[in-house]
Amino acid sequence: MASPLIFHHSPGPSFLHRIDPRWKLVVYLLVSLFSMVGPGLSLAILAFITLALYTLSYLNPFSLLKEACPLWVMAAILLVFRTLSLGWDQGVLETVRFVFLVFWTHLFLASTSNGEIRKAVEFLLQFLPGKRGKRIGLTLSITLLLFPLLLDLSREILDAMALRKFGARRSFQFLTRRFILTFLRKAFRVASHLAQALEVRGFP
Repeated sequence: MASPLIFHHSPGPSFLHRIDPRWKLVVYLLVSLFSMVGPGLSLAILAFITLALYTLSYLNPFSLLKEACPLWVMAAILLVFRTLSLGWDQGVLETVRFVFLVFWTHLFLASTSNGEIRKAVEFLLQFLPGKRGKRIGLTLSITLLLFPLLLDLSREILDAMALRKFGARRSFQFLTRRFILTFLRKAFRVASHLAQALEVRGFP
C-alpha cells in the first residue's frame, strides 16, 4: 500500500489539529505564496516557524525523507535545471522554496481531515454563484482521496512487471510504454467506477 503520510490526515490532539480549518487553509495558501516569492532571507524565519509547527503537531518531518522520494527526485531535477540556466545561487533558492512547499503541504494535510478541507474550501468560495464553491470543494476532496490510490496502482503495476521479469529482455522505451498504457487503463477504470458511484448518489 502507498504511504498515507503526505496525502492523508493523521488524527491527533495537538494544537495544530485543533485550529479552525478555515484559518489553516488561509495561512497555508499565504505561506505557500510567500515561500515562492518572498526574499531569500525570509526563508530562515519560515524554517524556524516550520520546525515549531512540527513540534506542536507531534509530526515527524524526517519521515518525509523516505516517504516523499518522488518529490525529492523532482527537487533534484529542479536544482540541476535551474542551476544550469540561472546559476548556483538562484537554483538553490528555488529548490529550497520547493522543499518548503512540500513540508507545509504535509503539515496542512496531515493536521486537517479531508472533510475539514472540503468545508474550508466551500467557505472561502461561498461568494461564487450557485453551488460552484461546493462542487470545487468536493472535487478537491475526491482528488486528495485518489492520490494514495493512484500511488498504490503504480506500485502494483511495477511489482507485477518485476515479477514477470519484463526488464530482463525489454528496452526502456517498451517498459515505459507498457507501464503508461497499463496505468492509464486501470486509472480510467477507477474513474469510471467513481463516476458511477457519484451518479448513484445524485451528483450530476
